[in-house]
Amino acid sequence: MPHRHLIRILDDERAQWLALDRAGRVLAGPTPGFPPHAPQGDTVVLVPSAEVLLLEAPRIARQRRQLERGLPFAIEDQLGEPVEQCHVAAFDDGRPETVLALAAARARMEAWLALLSRHGVRADCLVPESLLLPQGTGPVLLLDGDCATLRHARGGVLAGRVEEVAGWLALFADSGATAPLQILGRSVDASISWPAGIEHTAVDVPVWLATRLATLDLDQSNLLVGDYRPQDARANPGRGWAWAAILAAAGVLLGMTSMAVERWQLDRLHASQRAQMETLLREALPDVQRVVDPRAQVAAELARRGGAARGEGVLGLLARIAPLLSGSGRYTLDGLEYRAGTLDLTLRGGDVATLDELRERMASLGLAAELTAMTPGSSGVEGKLRVREGGR
Repeated sequence: MPHRHLIRILDDERAQWLALDRAGRVLAGPTPGFPPHAPQGDTVVLVPSAEVLLLEAPRIARQRRQLERGLPFAIEDQLGEPVEQCHVAAFDDGRPETVLALAAARARMEAWLALLSRHGVRADCLVPESLLLPQGTGPVLLLDGDCATLRHARGGVLAGRVEEVAGWLALFADSGATAPLQILGRSVDASISWPAGIEHTAVDVPVWLATRLATLDLDQSNLLVGDYRPQDARANPGRGWAWAAILAAAGVLLGMTSMAVERWQLDRLHASQRAQMETLLREALPDVQRVVDPRAQVAAELARRGGAARGEGVLGLLARIAPLLSGSGRYTLDGLEYRAGTLDLTLRGGDVATLDELRERMASLGLAAELTAMTPGSSGVEGKLRVREGGR
């Protein structure tokens, strides 16, 4: 049983077909018309190069779905008709910055699919013949009867009648061509010339195209994407559920892993903050022998001393400015240092005006307060506020 059927739709909507084995060898054909019975296995349909625009386009997205949605508008100015009337597919051959765009009129897409449907054919892949021509080693010209296809670049193809070839080659002859022109198919016409010489290979075009399928990633070069993506009725109906179950399990595992990582990060942050609190407590209360709950111990010491707000030293200053800092949510205290009657606070706020307002409020309490440094950052402004007893 053939592994794959290859159907060529010709320019005049005639067709020919071949049957291939798993290694890509031709088992039967080329035979005119369509297969007499609905093909089993893969069915690849080749459409005329002249009906599909091939061009190089910028890679506007990494994900396939996003690329398919945005690509039509990225090449809109190069299309011969309104973008709404064109079907565009991406051929991603692994280049980091660019992809190949395949564009065909929606009317032609629907005509091809209707033609295949009338003959009982359901296509798995719809591929322009131009993609099967090699590129990278110089221009390649395929001659098939009265039709000609010239691939002169990765994203450059000209297709039409044989009598047009001389004009095509004249366009590129002055570009400093160093590679010979490779001609495949029928014998070379005397009117065809190329500065770097001509290499001719006589091939049976349908068979040659069939053997070239093995060089192409059919998943990437398929025109049947988006609105034309086939619903594979021959696939195992349970396969979709199996994939859904696998994806669901992967999602649960990923969620649990994310929660575990977040818990570990929070534990590390908590331990770091507690260590900072213990350091600040021992600096503020050198007589403390054992640290159990830094916040509660500072509150207890303040309550014990009672009037510390009216006294001198770091506790006095802290007690006076604490109501300004706590509860507002507008400031973040990153650090403090007390030395020789001066308290240096490292604060973060939304902007400079916020920190300056805090300075004014401290000054209104009879304290000498000044901003000694400001550093803008992505999360606001970091400021150094110096506070000491005494007015301005």
